[in-house]
Amino acid sequence: MSLDSTDDLEEQAARWAARSAHGEMTVERNAELEAWLAADRHRRGAYLRARAGLHALEEAVIEQHALHAPVNDNPPAPSGWNARKATRWLPRLAIGGAAIAACMTGLWVVGVPVLPGSGPAGAPARHEMALADGSVVTLGAGSRVSVAMEAGVRRITLENGEATFHVAKDRARPFIVRSGDVYAQATGTIYTVRRLGAVGGAVSVAEGSVLVWARDAQDRAVLLHAGGSLSLDPGAREPADAALPRPAHFSFDNMSIASAAARFNQVNRTKIVLGDPALGNTPIVGRFKTDDPEQFARAAAAVTGARVTHRQGDIVIEK
Repeated sequence: MSLDSTDDLEEQAARWAARSAHGEMTVERNAELEAWLAADRHRRGAYLRARAGLHALEEAVIEQHALHAPVNDNPPAPSGWNARKATRWLPRLAIGGAAIAACMTGLWVVGVPVLPGSGPAGAPARHEMALADGSVVTLGAGSRVSVAMEAGVRRITLENGEATFHVAKDRARPFIVRSGDVYAQATGTIYTVRRLGAVGGAVSVAEGSVLVWARDAQDRAVLLHAGGSLSLDPGAREPADAALPRPAHFSFDNMSIASAAARFNQVNRTKIVLGDPALGNTPIVGRFKTDDPEQFARAAAAVTGARVTHRQGDIVIEK
């Protein structure tokens, strides 16, 4: 039977994977494979899954042989195991279209780099990896991702570079790509994410639609459709009190200690606590550094005859 005589995509992919993995590829066959892959975008994903499945099945055969083989320093290969037999039994395992996919679902959790991408001569190398859910990731040169397939969500983190995602449809499990503090979510589509600086990301959509948002603003996400793109760079996260005004000094002229302490508490993480509220009624005069609440607390304690202690990270003025 010729490779193209069957209409079953998974079986075709399995036959191509077996031949390419075991040295039966001529120049003409390689050209035929490239043409077959280019004819339908679904074929490349099926081919990647078949390649990964072949690897997993070979490992299983070798491991099974090792369990029953006598112990020696150089164990022989499994009896009768050779490339030509593999090209015969692998397609049979793929009959019905689900065997290789089932193997992938059970064994490949993070993703398997399988196939160098083809491109113009001199172009940077791109690599593809098949994920356990059937999605395919095309990585740019030097790019890196980490993958976490969970029960209710598929999470991919773009560590650096650029990647294109051919997302397998699964409406029950959103597919979320994170680039720094930028998120791009789909349930089944094609889109590219590029890392921008330390926390940014650029998203472009080739097919379908993608929700894009920055940090905790998912409620204000932008919906991109095919042909759309968006670049977001939220910048470094600021400390919680960074946006509050912080003059270099506070100058108090007969201001109550309670009011003065409240001013310090507005601009510092370390809080001043009055152990006895009555201490707060005493007026205080002086000029104090805004970033040194301890200095103010000791001055206030001296004025009121109190003492300064520390409790759970707070500065406490108490009798």
